Amino acid sequence: MPTPTSMVASFFDAADFTGPRYARPLIDALTAGDAPPRVLVSGNAGSGKTTVLRSAQRFLSENGMPLAVLSNDTDVTAVPTSSILLVDDLHLVPAGQLQGLGARASDPEAALVVTSRPWPLTEELSSIARHLERSRPAVVLGHLTRADVLDHLAAQERTLPPACLDAILQMTGGVSWLVSAALAAHDERDCEADDAHAALARVLEQNVAHRLDVLDDDVRRMIETICVVTSDDGPLPATLLDDPERIAAQGYAEGLLLRGGRPVPIVQASVRSGLPVGRLVDLFSSFPGGVDPFATAGTAVLAGVHHPQLTTALVERGDQLLEADPQRAQQLYGAAAQAGATSAADLAAKRAQAAWACGDIDGAAQLIDQAIAAADGSPATSARVADTAAATWSMRGMLETGCGFYDVFAPTSAEASVRAMVARFGVGDAGSAAEEPDSASMAAPSTLGVAMRLLRRGLLETLTPGRAESALADLVRASHLYTSSQSSTPMPEHPAIIAAVVAISSGDLSTARSVIDSAVEGHTGTPWVLSRLLLWRSWIALQQARGPQAREALESALALAPKAAPRDDLLVQAIRIGLARRYEDATALSQAWDSARGGLLDADVDLYTLLPLAEFVSAGARVGDSTTTDQLLTNALGIVNRLGSPALWSAHLRWAGIQEGILSDHPDALSPHARALVDAAPTSHVAATMAKAGRLWTSVLAGSVDVDEIESASHALAGIGLQWDAARLAGQGAGRASDRKVSARLLACARELHPPENVRPADPDVESTGPIRTVSVAGLSERETDVARLVVQGKTYAEIGETIFISPRTAEHHIASIRRRLGATSRSDLIAKLRVALAHSGAPEQAS
Repeated sequence: MPTPTSMVASFFDAADFTGPRYARPLIDALTAGDAPPRVLVSGNAGSGKTTVLRSAQRFLSENGMPLAVLSNDTDVTAVPTSSILLVDDLHLVPAGQLQGLGARASDPEAALVVTSRPWPLTEELSSIARHLERSRPAVVLGHLTRADVLDHLAAQERTLPPACLDAILQMTGGVSWLVSAALAAHDERDCEADDAHAALARVLEQNVAHRLDVLDDDVRRMIETICVVTSDDGPLPATLLDDPERIAAQGYAEGLLLRGGRPVPIVQASVRSGLPVGRLVDLFSSFPGGVDPFATAGTAVLAGVHHPQLTTALVERGDQLLEADPQRAQQLYGAAAQAGATSAADLAAKRAQAAWACGDIDGAAQLIDQAIAAADGSPATSARVADTAAATWSMRGMLETGCGFYDVFAPTSAEASVRAMVARFGVGDAGSAAEEPDSASMAAPSTLGVAMRLLRRGLLETLTPGRAESALADLVRASHLYTSSQSSTPMPEHPAIIAAVVAISSGDLSTARSVIDSAVEGHTGTPWVLSRLLLWRSWIALQQARGPQAREALESALALAPKAAPRDDLLVQAIRIGLARRYEDATALSQAWDSARGGLLDADVDLYTLLPLAEFVSAGARVGDSTTTDQLLTNALGIVNRLGSPALWSAHLRWAGIQEGILSDHPDALSPHARALVDAAPTSHVAATMAKAGRLWTSVLAGSVDVDEIESASHALAGIGLQWDAARLAGQGAGRASDRKVSARLLACARELHPPENVRPADPDVESTGPIRTVSVAGLSERETDVARLVVQGKTYAEIGETIFISPRTAEHHIASIRRRLGATSRSDLIAKLRVALAHSGAPEQAS
């Protein structure tokens, strides 16, 4: 008997492409002395099963071992159990012989070697496989490793550049017959200037096409479908066909699919490049919903294909995905345009909407231009163009330009009329905004229709004095219903943001936060829309003195849309300026202002951006750059004046004017704003609160400090959402009070209304007329610094509590914390260390 090594070498030479990895276990089965040879060789088409079996036959003959080869006229029952019966392609054996083979397989003393494909797997075939595998594990062929190929090349005394070998294994998926064909066709001269091995791929594609042509028609069509509708690196869609497991197994048995049903890369490329147009049309048209037949690697499979039915299928599928997946819809519309869609205007309008939904405002604007140039007079196309154009120009911060599209393309539905109203209302066109839409078109009580009716009514009510609560109720309900409708039709402003702006303007930050949170939670649109909602969540948190939450929401928004559109960028910069004003120093504020000035030039102000403008006006006065905001403030006042100067929209703008006058030390500049607030006070609680606080503020600046009045006015300001301004008013009073207890009381009020975000050394120039004039000791919070000053003065727990309005127990807690931070071992040691720390920080030892 030859040695095991020589047997493997001999077997390997004969078996050609199977290699030692497959030859050795088969030889072990054939030469085992303790049991008869019983083994199953399983592999897909072209894996070398027949070659292996012939090698086994030759090997057995050369070694004088008894054997028999199954033929059409073989009587299986007549073959002695001691003879090794060789059976090729078990899956093709006639039923009569299959029964005899089943009986032989069940006899553990009967020698039997069979080859078979993994599919079809009938009960008879499964039974034979199970019996054989009880004796010895099956030898599985079909997929080759890098080592297998290198062994094969070495046996043939061939070499192959590593890059070429990697390319072959990648495109063939290691499938034996494809690797064999690739090695046979490979020529290094083709690869010298062809790293992608395109020439080799074309040869393999022809081989694949031939194999597909000789398959049964149903199998071929099944594999074509999988290759087209399956992404390059994804599994077979579970809902694609009735029996995906069977289909995956059958395709694998044919050597065209990988395990799990994913197509072999070169097979997929061959199908996509060679599928006839008629077949593409049939395939794409057969999937109106559910599985996306276009979810391939881009739409390269459609390149150069021109067929009316195909373009119709592309557009229809794009329509289905426009709201749920606008990015994919945009790809499909683009493919339809390349394939020659019939209605250029309608398709351009849909592509523009998809681009808008993806946040691509420049792309949307270009497509809008194309749609207008190809206008066909279709009402649906005109409405889409108007809505998309208005929303796009609104994103650009040019809402007035967007309104012009509704003049050219008049709204033809109730919902479109409200969208036009939102745009016109935003630029102060109250007359056009109040026009009643066609009542007949309002008849259908759809969720979106009701939401738009409430939005229209709510906006109109904001113009009526004393109707703020009613207006807000309608707008909040409109926002909730709009979210429920899951509409993604372009709008100049999101209903949730309109409701939030009105809530803030009404002094109801809680409702503003709630309505934005609900919209974020129920959001089903695109990332940039969600980003804008998160920006308003950040703005509201800023007004509520929740600095960390404001920063977190801002970061989340920018993560979704790093390159903000001009109108969104206006809000981003306003938030950054607000954070710098409230929690950072003068340098940070100056830097934030410098970064924001460009954005102020890129976007016009509209009704829905008045609140951020108010922040810019105050900040501009603080940094000494009011000239940048003067014209914007004038334009904003022009908008509200055209609406009749309703207090709900104008109060915060007037308050910003008052703050500008205070910060720039120009009392005459604040007079018109103060008079406007006084005039609006009888019908507006917000205006009345601002008017009272404004009068008191000017009195404080003149040196008159009434602690009760200041506290009352500060708490009233905080009650309408102006917590930062409330804290500043209390701080102004604290800084000008001659009585130390009054100063401490107002200081505590200021900190209560707007607590510090974190510990920072204070800059005395942060707010020249600002609220909190304290210098923190390094390592201590501002409240602990206040306590430290009083400890140095020798005050008791009770006296400290009385001075800064905290309980004696809280004072004791602060002192214990200070002692731990400074490592003081006694009260005298604590006082000594506090004196040094206070002197080092420049903080006065007396409470201010």
